[in-house]
Amino acid sequence: MAQNAVIFELTPDDAEVDMEKILEEIKKILPNDVELKDSKIEPFVFGLKKLKILLIIPESQEKLKEIEKILNNIKGVSAEIQSLTRI
Repeated sequence: MAQNAVIFELTPDDAEVDMEKILEEIKKILPNDVELKDSKIEPFVFGLKKLKILLIIPESQEKLKEIEKILNNIKGVSAEIQSLTRI
């Protein structure tokens, strides 16, 4: 089965959100068939930081929606797909 490389950008809801803790939570809750390939915390706005993650996921619209829902259910952040590439 083909796979997709997906970059998600997670932005904090407020200044109190610790993006390092968010990254650790993501590592714990991702399904076994999804690989966290890379992550990076970058400056955002007004001193906030955002988290970008690269996930390798099975090519399936349902799987993509599942991952997006999992990430958006993390308290304190919003997740958006930045890039999707078939590999």
